[in-house]
Amino acid sequence: MDKSLEEQLALFESEISSITNDPGPSSSAETRAVPNLAVPKPTSFVPHSLVVKPKPSGLVAPSAIIESAPTLYNDEARKKAERKAMEEAEKEKMKAIIEMKSIALPADIELAAAKKTAVAAQQNSYLGAVLRGEKKMKRFVRTGGGQVWEDPSLAEWDPNDYRIFCGDLGNEVSDELLAKAFRKYPSFQKAKVIRDSRTNKSKGYGFVSFKVQDDFVRAMREMDGKYVGNRPIKLRKSNWKDRNIGVVRKKEKVKKKLGLI
Repeated sequence: MDKSLEEQLALFESEISSITNDPGPSSSAETRAVPNLAVPKPTSFVPHSLVVKPKPSGLVAPSAIIESAPTLYNDEARKKAERKAMEEAEKEKMKAIIEMKSIALPADIELAAAKKTAVAAQQNSYLGAVLRGEKKMKRFVRTGGGQVWEDPSLAEWDPNDYRIFCGDLGNEVSDELLAKAFRKYPSFQKAKVIRDSRTNKSKGYGFVSFKVQDDFVRAMREMDGKYVGNRPIKLRKSNWKDRNIGVVRKKEKVKKKLGLI
């Protein structure tokens, strides 16, 4: 029993001594060599759309056709081209203006007819004959109701016309409105509404002149009682010549000879 215990102790001591005598791992062993691993190079990323080439579509762009060589312009040629372009633009502008003027509106046609009629009436009037040197200017002395006065406006009328007296005219009736009512007759010359010289208000009557007797008769028959403005017009033959002082004096002489006065 004692012997086995001693053997175990001896064995234990021998084990301890063997551990203390062992120098252990060296410093080189502690620093183990690190394996030499190669560092991978960074790869650049390329999009898939660039890697894969696009497939050609069925549509093929047409090839360009060069018809002529490029033109080189100097200053003189450039100025000439600019002048030509400006002339073309001016021609187009004038053409557009002419086309606009060629479209005549009813009001324009009526205005042109009124101007034409006024010119013809001026030429046929006594004043027109005076301006042409065919006659001398005279005084138009009138008489009526025991009064005598001078009326220079008679020089504006044709002395050989066929004149209509237009009565019962409203204050709204003007020369143009009265002329518009009778302008449909070809030989119409002039229309005038008589107004007060101080207030310029209508006296309720006027005159219309015709060159041809047929138009005078038609107008008397067709326009009597027709509305001009707000009232129906009343027509009768004008007796403007009977108020001429020369005509009145001749009639008085005839009456004296006949013993009527």
